[in-house]
Amino acid sequence: MQRRTLLRTAAGAVAGFAAAVRPVLAADADIEVTPRPEGDIISPHIYGHFIEHLGTVIYDGIWVGRNSKIPNVDGIRLKFIEDMKRLAAPNLRWPGGCFADGYHWRDGIGSATARPRTYNYWQSSMPPGFDHTETNEFGIHEFMHLCRLTGSEPYLAANVGSGSPREFHDWVQYCNAPPGTVSLAAERAANGDKAPFGVKYWGVGNESWGCGGAMNPGEYATLYRRFITQFPVYAPKPYLVAVGPRGHSKDMDIGWTTGFFENMLPQHRARVDGYSLHFYTDFRNTKEKVSRFDAAGWYDVIREGLRTEEVIEKHWTAMGAYDKTHHTKLIVDEWGVWYPPGEETAPNHLLSQPLTLRDALHTAVSFDVFNRHAGKIAMANVAQTINCLHALFLAQGDRYTRTPVYHVFEMYRGHMGGRLAQLEIRTPERKVPARNGTAAMPALSGSASTRDGRLSITLTNPSLDDAVACRIRLTAGTASEARATVLTHSDKAARNTFDHPDEVKPAPLSVTVRGNNVEVTLPKQSVVSIELRLT
Repeated sequence: MQRRTLLRTAAGAVAGFAAAVRPVLAADADIEVTPRPEGDIISPHIYGHFIEHLGTVIYDGIWVGRNSKIPNVDGIRLKFIEDMKRLAAPNLRWPGGCFADGYHWRDGIGSATARPRTYNYWQSSMPPGFDHTETNEFGIHEFMHLCRLTGSEPYLAANVGSGSPREFHDWVQYCNAPPGTVSLAAERAANGDKAPFGVKYWGVGNESWGCGGAMNPGEYATLYRRFITQFPVYAPKPYLVAVGPRGHSKDMDIGWTTGFFENMLPQHRARVDGYSLHFYTDFRNTKEKVSRFDAAGWYDVIREGLRTEEVIEKHWTAMGAYDKTHHTKLIVDEWGVWYPPGEETAPNHLLSQPLTLRDALHTAVSFDVFNRHAGKIAMANVAQTINCLHALFLAQGDRYTRTPVYHVFEMYRGHMGGRLAQLEIRTPERKVPARNGTAAMPALSGSASTRDGRLSITLTNPSLDDAVACRIRLTAGTASEARATVLTHSDKAARNTFDHPDEVKPAPLSVTVRGNNVEVTLPKQSVVSIELRLT
């Protein structure tokens, strides 16, 4: 990139600094933003969450118990509630994941002391000496209480792998039937909740190509039709989500999508509102480390995250061959980085990972992709919110911290419910080191949206070497005020720990407004959020 030596003085950013902006006489990147009154709305649900009975996600992560000395609300960790409210967390997907297709909802209702202890799908994955038997202390009533406390909308995954249509339909009635109607509504009231839960989002199974039944797409399509044909319809109008592909496969699993929709021809009249796409930035079968890595590892992870865009576009095209009006939207209800095992935060914290600044930048570029495809994506759910994979939080007993990923969710809040604006970045691609030599990748990632007279712009500079001076031109209107926030650190592997919870955190960043131009310098290895008031 040009003017590299001039930029090195701005490249030594550390957490807590406020970077100075030099006058942008010749910017490294010219960015043009065009507000679009007809732009797609970025659903707040794109910033959704996923929690599963896996390792310590629920027990010790979210659920500490009603008698715990750890601050809690009816057994739910207070700090988790407060942080999820701060993020305006739009939804929570539960109870799985692979756990869902072995879960029977009746095991988790009634007196807590009378609930059965049952087998957990993840039990065999726990290290020797650790039990993962499901206590069922955390069931549907506890989950709904969590949703109410955090302001999140529930998204339930039904058991298709080992359940039945009747079990599914009974659960729907138990959750949504008004008082005084069916017997299941009276049973819900007897268990403490007279008013219906009002669950809108229903996933019909999970990963039915794998842990949810090892089916082919035709087999799953047949079961999907059986599970929804007699679906009990109560308010709110249900939003039914079918199991979609394993998008991180080498072939993107296009065959699952075409096979499913071929078996869902119009004559079946089986509604599919959402189509679940899973995409993990999957490094499980590599030697990549979570907490220690070189430049090639840094760029490889971020570049693989960017591949989400191609996966979304190709599945959307495949769906359109059968769904001409595109009624069915994509639900990216599992996404995030998945590294090899061996760096768990504690032995029984199954699939937990000590996330770093690299994972924060991966989160940012993923959100930019989701924002840019707001017309295709109705929801996305990070996997998972606490103590697992791409977590926002780590918790162990009374110890608790936010990971760098949390701060990216916070910085992107301005896009929630905004109208997508066109953002064009003019700067050369960057050549970067890779495991197989060198690779090309965009020098910057970004997205923009407008809402209530405000323009939100998010930009990511993945370079480990150079700051990038940007001139942002607004094609309509002018900015009367601006503020910017940056997330970065001098150490690319910096992370937050229980002992150092604020090692990586956002800081103010200088930004200059000149009429319809905005000037800002993005430090190396950084995520930047800019909020402009338009006139």
